[in-house]
Amino acid sequence: MKRFISLFMIMFIIFGMLLTGCAGTKSPDSEQKPPQENPADQSISEYFPHTVGSTWKYKGEGNEYAAFIREVLYADGDKAQMQDNNGGTISQSVYRITDNEIIRTFFQGEEYEEKNFIDEEPNDNTVILKKPLKTGEEWQEPNGIREIIDTNSTVETPAGKFEGCIKIEIDTQGSVMFEYYKAGVGLVKREFIFGDTKITSSLEEFTIKK
Repeated sequence: MKRFISLFMIMFIIFGMLLTGCAGTKSPDSEQKPPQENPADQSISEYFPHTVGSTWKYKGEGNEYAAFIREVLYADGDKAQMQDNNGGTISQSVYRITDNEIIRTFFQGEEYEEKNFIDEEPNDNTVILKKPLKTGEEWQEPNGIREIIDTNSTVETPAGKFEGCIKIEIDTQGSVMFEYYKAGVGLVKREFIFGDTKITSSLEEFTIKK
């Protein structure tokens, strides 16, 4: 599948792949947990639900490819495979989720079959989130630096208002991205800023399987 994608969208997709989230609806088996007073003591896995069948639908603004659907296809132990479909391309990512960090260990772009990559040889080592969950913590990633800039952020999305979110800044040369994670929900919003261009993906619907 080939489509013309603007320079800004190409950068947005690349950043999403290298990280990598009322008017909306939430299924009965979804759960939004109350804000945590001390996120530093909380398991990071709470911010990255990974049960098979869990899905997240994001509304996009600023570019047609900013909207996407994420689904957990496979899980085994501390690993989970998630599929992202933005209508222009489909990618598969394998994450290792522990109490202390979330690492993307494998990535496959332009993968339109739901193949199980859980046991594939790692080809990535991108740390999405890590402890301690406190403001000022930062770490290096392939394309820049990630930093926790807020641990009690409030985010408005089509799926509702989420309080007590972890806000991550991903700073690269010439652009910046912000990601917001809510315990019990996962990624609730992503903002990509490049000069005067702003592209956002905001949570519209989600289902967290038990």
